[in-house]
Amino acid sequence: MRGLALSAIVMLPALALAETEDVPDEEPTVHRLGPVVVTASREPQPPEYAPGTFSVISREEIERGHYTSVVDILRRVPGLHVEQPGSRGGRASIYTRGLDPNHTLILIDGVRMNDPNNNRGGSFDLSTLDPAGVERIEISRGPISAVHGSAAIAGVINIITRTGRDAQEFLLDGSGGRWGVYRVVAEARGRVGFADLSVAGAWIDEGDPPDGQQYRGGNIKADVGLQLPAGASLRAMFRYADSESESFPDDSGGDAFAVIRTLEERDIREVGLHVEAAQKTGRWIDYTFGFDYRQRREDRDSPGIAPGVGIPTGIPSESSRDELDYYALSLRNTVKPVDGFSFTAGGDVYWEEGSSSDQLSPGQPPNFELDRVVGGPFAELHWRSAYGLVLYGGVRADFSNESSSEVTPRVSAEYSVPVIDLVVKGSWGEGFKLPAFFSLASPVVGNPDLVAERSKGWDLALSRSFWKDRVAGRLAYFEIEVKDLIDFVFIDFQPSLINRSKVVSRGFEFELSAKLFDSLDLNGNLTFTDTDIRHTSDDLLNRPRWRGALTLIWDPVEDVTIRAAALIVGSVKDSSAPTGDVTLDPWGRVDLSASWRVRKHVSLYLEIDNLFDSNHQEAVGFRAPGIRPRAGVTARF
Repeated sequence: MRGLALSAIVMLPALALAETEDVPDEEPTVHRLGPVVVTASREPQPPEYAPGTFSVISREEIERGHYTSVVDILRRVPGLHVEQPGSRGGRASIYTRGLDPNHTLILIDGVRMNDPNNNRGGSFDLSTLDPAGVERIEISRGPISAVHGSAAIAGVINIITRTGRDAQEFLLDGSGGRWGVYRVVAEARGRVGFADLSVAGAWIDEGDPPDGQQYRGGNIKADVGLQLPAGASLRAMFRYADSESESFPDDSGGDAFAVIRTLEERDIREVGLHVEAAQKTGRWIDYTFGFDYRQRREDRDSPGIAPGVGIPTGIPSESSRDELDYYALSLRNTVKPVDGFSFTAGGDVYWEEGSSSDQLSPGQPPNFELDRVVGGPFAELHWRSAYGLVLYGGVRADFSNESSSEVTPRVSAEYSVPVIDLVVKGSWGEGFKLPAFFSLASPVVGNPDLVAERSKGWDLALSRSFWKDRVAGRLAYFEIEVKDLIDFVFIDFQPSLINRSKVVSRGFEFELSAKLFDSLDLNGNLTFTDTDIRHTSDDLLNRPRWRGALTLIWDPVEDVTIRAAALIVGSVKDSSAPTGDVTLDPWGRVDLSASWRVRKHVSLYLEIDNLFDSNHQEAVGFRAPGIRPRAGVTARF
């Protein structure tokens, strides 16, 4: 993969020059459409009309932060807690509004990324995602299965990649820093006649951080779109990713406490394809037909975990291969008979074929081999009045070859109060998640009697702008109830997965953004989350009650930008085999960056992660890497 990724990056300049031939040497003109929130409803909507509570991270924010991973981008989103055990070699997990990582559906251009084969109940490892080629990230919070079906219990994160529709551009970025870390990114995009093309590639090596965990990975993404007669269009997107990592296993106690010092090795390869045909003519025809394919292969060699207080039996060593093939078809059409009213209807279906095999026992049958078919119809209504009222209602029915049907509704209302400039928004919805293949069929902890997890949730948000729109604030209260939560327990000293009776998560999110001066911007948020397993004294692990983020962006002079970002996380309950249950101390971290455009097409930047050398633990024994400076250069034509 490394050779393939670097070869593609080397070839991108030639592609860019071919595309930009005969173009005058002038500043590129960028024509950007207003952002749409596609994860919040089936019909794309501008943010001011989209249902529910959501956040949108723009391309400008991503470029200003010079992020090397999607994990670092999402850390500062209200309502989310991202856990990265140690350096990037460890698996990263996301907790949306206090619920489990597998309760958040991850999409890339609408393609489902969650893996039902893994031992985390079907969650997705965010540490493998690179920001290269990302246009924006949309985060919808709350149960949203009425739009996306299974796994959207707590929310949805949709990563939208860049196309060649908006601008003709070539970008090359390279950086390096402490412990031998380096990253190279290249992207070329633009229009050629009635077609547009975008190609992006990235490779990163995290070097040799002090905890010994390592990560190397690359990805290539290509996108081509065709404008056809009669308002029709055709678009195809291809993605290939390959990563290798070495880390201490989950619950091992990390670098600080692990008894077995051999690292777990993971090698992951993914291929994704999305094809979309669309047509929009008049009020009655606005349809999209999509086909998705995804293939994932993960080879894992784990040394196991020694017996300890937390896991008396320990976990034996294992060498396995997980394989997943995913196919999906979707169709939706939107009609707008009158201004301000739209009706969308359609359906989708997806197939998952997964298996996990123990490679230490050649010739033996797989640990499990399962397949699943899920899908059904959906419908939704949008109505916008001339008096500041916006209403949304949606419903979806899902049918599966292995469980009963699931019907999930969702409603949302928004009202802009005149005179006082206050926006009030409320939403309510239901979600469900089918048990992961691993949860059903693992020979160690699998339970074939597990049933689907189901959620109900609502939120109410107030938002207002002040000081001629230079200051904006939002306060939201949320509550989500999950029945039959699948949780890991020990029964007679044997690990097992069971359905919990009920879990309730409630809390609030506060956001504030301010343009203090023309050259100084401030953005901050604070989240409080309280989770409770009803009728038991047990606690859900790995989720803090309090967390907050603050970012200052200062442009002291033209072409110079300085950015300081702080993250504060409250105490967290966790567990490991050597230590048993413990409570980790609160922690904070500050990152600093500065960029300077030295020439028309060239910028230099300096990043210092963990500026004050915080020595916190996000998981038991996984100590944070120390201060890490990194310098880079960006060329843009």
